[in-house]
Amino acid sequence: MKPLFAQDGRQDKKHVSLWERLPSRKVALLPWQRLKKVLLPSCRSTHHGEDANWRSVDLSAQLGYPLTLEIQGWCGSSPFAWRSISEGTIIVKSCFLQAPGIPLEMLLARDDIIGEDVPSELVFLGNNVPFLRYALYQACACLTSARQLAVDCPLLLIFALDWAHRMDIEQAELAAWLSSKRARLLETIGLPGSASLARLLRRIPVTPLTNWQLDAARQCLQHPDALALLRHLTHPTLNHVWFLHRFPASWPKLLEMIGQDAPLHEIIWLQRMVLDIQRLAPNGTQLYRASDPQALQQLHDDLVERFNALSRENCGAAFAMQYGDYPEAPLPGDADIVALTSWDALLEEGKRMHHCIGSYAAQIAARQVIVYHMQAPEVLTIALAPQGGKWGLQEARGYCNASPSEVSLKAIQWWLAAYY
Repeated sequence: MKPLFAQDGRQDKKHVSLWERLPSRKVALLPWQRLKKVLLPSCRSTHHGEDANWRSVDLSAQLGYPLTLEIQGWCGSSPFAWRSISEGTIIVKSCFLQAPGIPLEMLLARDDIIGEDVPSELVFLGNNVPFLRYALYQACACLTSARQLAVDCPLLLIFALDWAHRMDIEQAELAAWLSSKRARLLETIGLPGSASLARLLRRIPVTPLTNWQLDAARQCLQHPDALALLRHLTHPTLNHVWFLHRFPASWPKLLEMIGQDAPLHEIIWLQRMVLDIQRLAPNGTQLYRASDPQALQQLHDDLVERFNALSRENCGAAFAMQYGDYPEAPLPGDADIVALTSWDALLEEGKRMHHCIGSYAAQIAARQVIVYHMQAPEVLTIALAPQGGKWGLQEARGYCNASPSEVSLKAIQWWLAAYY
């Protein structure tokens, strides 16, 4: 791989092929050619053959009609420019940062020359943001300022390229913005325009990102309280940003429980654990003293045991007096999934499964949550919630809040699909 700063200034070079230097000749068109000329838009030009800058990928077999995609690589005169060609006619030419309809990784698999000479640092960064890989490669191949930002603050570059792609920013304009003060760049792309945020983004390493996770991070970074918490972390990560987006009422010790490599399901588990504890002990202070997930789990288990013990003494009569009759289930059950039908059944479910489903009583009474018991393929407690006019799965938990298997989740979705 070449160094990251090995390529510069190629976007303005003109390459004239030998064919284009030949005198033009008028050739009589056949009837079908005249018809095609009338039907095709005037912007479509004739393709004069390949040159050294273009790599050709024939997609005819996959599409069922004649179409070839030509694309330039890192060392092309117009890096990562592309055009689609059908029967010798250029149908579409790319704009800056406009990806072809086929993922770049598929084109690279068909012709690895396209990705030849892309610096290894960019390959690594592109693997973390596959939805922006094309824009990342083209911007860094064409602009020194983009390559500098990829080294110094890659997360800021990703935000900037996502903004530029959405706003159809031209190459010269993007070059100017990337070369400006970072606080000004942040303000332009919709984030707080401060040098302190620029320094924070520089400290956050880029880990695998999806489009929705980038949107969540952008929303989170607009809140001063979230920024204040992130600045005080020794090693802030994108996982911290996503957790703050889901659970803004966090505190430093809680954030420190989240590692850089923690999978999404662990982050969701931590949030649910905290919410359960707050429901079980709304005025308690023990939660804020817990310093690791194990202490959090132990506190949760102790509170669940106490809640279920008190529930056994008071039975469901107290809930009936407080909330009225138990709500009727919106969906019928089947042989394996059965709706709970009383407050006593709800409390018994929590006791049997050793979790705190009984603490959802207020939400159940308000019909924000409806609870079912699943017997097969495994024993689970299922909570449904309104989702866009339908009832959808909010969560499913086994004994002691164990996560359900993929087989069970599919069975739940099949059951729900029968009614919608």
